[in-house]
Amino acid sequence: MIALMDKKTFRSWQRQRLADFAKSPAKKQQDRELTALALENPMVQQAEKIGVTLPLPLEVDISGLIKELRQEGKELYLAKCHPGWQLDFLRWDEDAPLMQTKFGVWELAEEKEADNDLDLLFVPGLAFSPAGRSRIGFGGGYYDRFLAKNPVKTLALVNSAMYFKTPAWPMKDHDIAMDDLILVKEAGDE
Repeated sequence: MIALMDKKTFRSWQRQRLADFAKSPAKKQQDRELTALALENPMVQQAEKIGVTLPLPLEVDISGLIKELRQEGKELYLAKCHPGWQLDFLRWDEDAPLMQTKFGVWELAEEKEADNDLDLLFVPGLAFSPAGRSRIGFGGGYYDRFLAKNPVKTLALVNSAMYFKTPAWPMKDHDIAMDDLILVKEAGDE
């Protein structure tokens, strides 16, 4: 079992773990497995308007999932960050031009009106735990702020390097639990 760490220490430690895992063949296999499990999930099947982010290399690669969701006729909405750690979702047409932020995140290049009335939101993060459906993200609090204002069903895809039986980070009152986690496997405490 991993000792509890403060969030800053945990994020640094976990980023390195995920960077190492990203180089392994297991990551690509688990990304494919998570995509298949997500497509079978009732929350995904019932949702019409789905919020996503384009993944960073450390995160689960959902590009295959995005392609499948488009083929199923789902409306996709891409995350857009604003000053003050605010987040909105903009309708994302397949051919819309994208730009990369200074943090490496891809967003729509053009400004559009936000539509945060989503049926489902895929929430990214560094680590997740089924204990309390906990998550720790990259540290900006964007998703917690967004979810506090927008009651959207949430789902996270969790590979074995992101899975913690119990959180190894402190939970705060403003940390919002996920509605569901899709686990590729229960790896146990690392």
